Amino acid sequence: MDSGTLIIGLIILVICALPFILSGRNRITNEQNIKKAFFELAQKNNTSILQNDFWFKTAIGINTTSHQLFFYRKIKDNETSAIINLSEYQKCSIIKLNDGGNNIDIIQLVLVPNAAKKSKIILEFYNSRFTTMLDGENQLVDKWSKIINETIINTLKIKKVV
Repeated sequence: MDSGTLIIGLIILVICALPFILSGRNRITNEQNIKKAFFELAQKNNTSILQNDFWFKTAIGINTTSHQLFFYRKIKDNETSAIINLSEYQKCSIIKLNDGGNNIDIIQLVLVPNAAKKSKIILEFYNSRFTTMLDGENQLVDKWSKIINETIINTLKIKKVV
């Protein structure tokens, strides 16, 4: 094998690998930015996040001591952040919408308030418009529904005792 063939082979290899390397670097940078913004959200409110999860440009976390739920999402130029006092809510439920077939189109958590005047809060875990494949969102929405409902129940127990 001569050196010319080796150099051409290496150049082709670099050209083929470059999109994967850049994509991975971009994904890591996006994850770091999401984490930074998410934890700054809690820090601005003088609290900490005791449990959290991160997935496709989204973060959710909770402080079970202060009964606060944190949600952050940034897709393109649309940034959504929320700090939710769970003592103001009675339950959390899951909504999964299909596209008419077996494909899931949207997965959401819905927080139902105690007061009738207050509106529901919808936290979107998955939307097929932004990503084509589910990547654990089904399991995450189930996990967080349980965590939130347990926290709400504990909040109600504390209110009854006081």
